Amino acid sequence: MIDRDFTLTVWAVLGAIVACLQIIAVLNKGGVPGLGTVVTRVSTGRVGRYLCALAWMWLGWHSFAR
Repeated sequence: MIDRDFTLTVWAVLGAIVACLQIIAVLNKGGVPGLGTVVTRVSTGRVGRYLCALAWMWLGWHSFAR
C-alpha cells in the first residue's frame, strides 16, 4: 500500500504543475493553451464530454469519499 504522505505529495506536485502551466498560458498570451481552452477543445465532441464527465466523477469520488 502506498504511503498517504507520498500520495499527497504526488497530488501536490501535479497541482503545482497545472498551476504553473496555467500561469505560463496567461503570461504567454496564446503560446500555450490554458486549462479552460484544453477542456473546451476536449469537450466539443460526444466522446470528449463523456471522458470529462467520467474524469470529474473519478476526481470527486476520490477526493470526497473519505
